[in-house]
Amino acid sequence: MTTYTSDSYFQDERFPFFIDLCTIRKQEHVPSHTHDFVELVFVVEGSADHEMSGHHYKLTAGDVFVLEPNVYHSYTASSDEDTVVFNVLFDAAFLQKELEVLQQLPSFIHFFYLSPFLRKAQSFVPYHPLQAGQKLHIQHHLQIINEEFQTKREGYQLLIKTRFIECLVWLSRYQQENRNGKQEEVSDQAWMESIRHFVEQHYQQPLTLKQLSRLCGMSVSSFTAKFKGATGMSLLDFKHAIQIRHASEMLRTDANKKILQIALETGFNDLSFFNKMFRKHTGVTPREYRLYNSSD
Repeated sequence: MTTYTSDSYFQDERFPFFIDLCTIRKQEHVPSHTHDFVELVFVVEGSADHEMSGHHYKLTAGDVFVLEPNVYHSYTASSDEDTVVFNVLFDAAFLQKELEVLQQLPSFIHFFYLSPFLRKAQSFVPYHPLQAGQKLHIQHHLQIINEEFQTKREGYQLLIKTRFIECLVWLSRYQQENRNGKQEEVSDQAWMESIRHFVEQHYQQPLTLKQLSRLCGMSVSSFTAKFKGATGMSLLDFKHAIQIRHASEMLRTDANKKILQIALETGFNDLSFFNKMFRKHTGVTPREYRLYNSSD
């Protein structure tokens, strides 16, 4: 199987972004492949069979979805028409600061992070079919981004980044609007696994019970009970345990990094609270832990 790498697409490491309007000819098969970057796919016209994570889905015009790195997938175009898609490729570093802000929007978290993970539940369709007006709006944005990327006129990088962030906000809104009133066929177990996965990946960010329970369509009390049932811990204890695990790794492997810096990098803004949580989880202070686990 083929693995596509960043250096094949990103000409400037300071601007890890690529966009292409791709046509899959009728009956054409695109073999299974993966990549080490994030991909956003928007279907402009046509239809195709999309195989992903062992499941097959029917792609049609207006479908949009995100593929995280290291996911194998393939396409088989319709037998009677070509399929045209926008492929937007980017590294997470491309929007590092912006993603921190976007993560405060529950609809963005659901669209960008949870939906890709939830496709592991067979009953969950990981695409977001846009309505006609929504499709034209996003297509217009992507056409401008593609034109700027191809022509590379003065200021094109700033314009592309601004337009793409706007696309992500609109897609998050549309995803929320279109799913309102619809009951998604996702088990409580799948929801808890997805939230657990999200917290493990974003432990540095401030996450609240209210925010995450809304994502699952649950009350705070119901979410609290189900999360504790799945993990054996409250959300806060689970998050702290992950933070302390990463802090411990930093203390063991980077002797030059100050304890305050480690606290900040693992999501603790208060050094005294970090010390308190570290002792709670390990039985020693960060300074003692570093001393006992020093490789010198």
